[in-house]
Amino acid sequence: MTKQPYYMVDFSAASCMFEIRINDTPIISMNIPGQVSTIVPINYALLTSGKQLVKTSILPILGETSISENTFFKYTIQSFDAANNLRFENQLFGYEFPKINKEKLVPIVVNTTDFEANIPFRLQPVWEQGKNLTQIKELKKRLSAAYLELGGIVNNRNFHTLKEKLNARENNMATSMYLSQEESEARINGIINDFKNGFDMANLASDALVIYSSYGKKASLKRPNGEPALSFVNKSKKEQIMLDIEFYLPKNSNEFQII
Repeated sequence: MTKQPYYMVDFSAASCMFEIRINDTPIISMNIPGQVSTIVPINYALLTSGKQLVKTSILPILGETSISENTFFKYTIQSFDAANNLRFENQLFGYEFPKINKEKLVPIVVNTTDFEANIPFRLQPVWEQGKNLTQIKELKKRLSAAYLELGGIVNNRNFHTLKEKLNARENNMATSMYLSQEESEARINGIINDFKNGFDMANLASDALVIYSSYGKKASLKRPNGEPALSFVNKSKKEQIMLDIEFYLPKNSNEFQII
C-alpha cells in the first residue's frame, strides 16, 4: 500500500498567547491563561513537497504587556502514515521557548525554521494569482460584508449556496487529508447538518482584527484572542459553532472567495 504522509504539530503551551504558521498559513492561534496540550494536522498548509517554513510567535496573554516568567511553549513536527491508521513514522524536529528572566520585559518572541516534507499531492493555491489584500482600501469593512453574506446564507438555510461557497476550501482539505469523494461529501454534509440543527449567526465580533496570511494574498477576521470572528449559536442548546475561514480576491473580480 502506498504511503500517505500526514504531518502534524504536537504542542504544549502555558501562560501566553501564541500563533503557529506554516508557509504563512495560520495553523492555530490561542490565548492561554492556563495551559493546553494537543496535536493538530498541518497537511492543508503544505502546497507541495520540499522545504516548509515554520514561524511561531509568543506574546503575553491578553491584558499583559510582557511575557510572563511562567510562560511555557514547545512543539514538535511529526509525520504519520494515513494509509496505515495514522501510524507514527518520525519526529522531524522540535522547538522549546526559552525561559524568560523575570527582570526583563519581553513583548514578543518569534522563531522561524523549516523542515522537509514529502507529499504525493499538490494543492490548488488559487489565491497566489489573487490581489494583494494589504493594498485593498477599507478591507475590514469589505471582509465584514463577506462574512455577513455568509451568515445570511446559513440563516436562510440556503445550504446549496453554502456548499458552493466552501467548495474550493473543501477540495483542498479533501486532497490534503486523502479523502475519497464519498468521504469528502460526508465531511461537508457534516458541516451543513450542524448548521441545520438550529444554529444562527451571532453578531460579528466588533473588536475583530484583520489577519493576513499567504504573504498578503489571504485574509480573515479574528477576535483579539485568536478565535474566529464568525460564529453561530443555538440558543436553546446553548451551543456555539465557530467557522474559521479565509478569503482571497481574484484579480479580475471584486467578490471575495473562500479558500
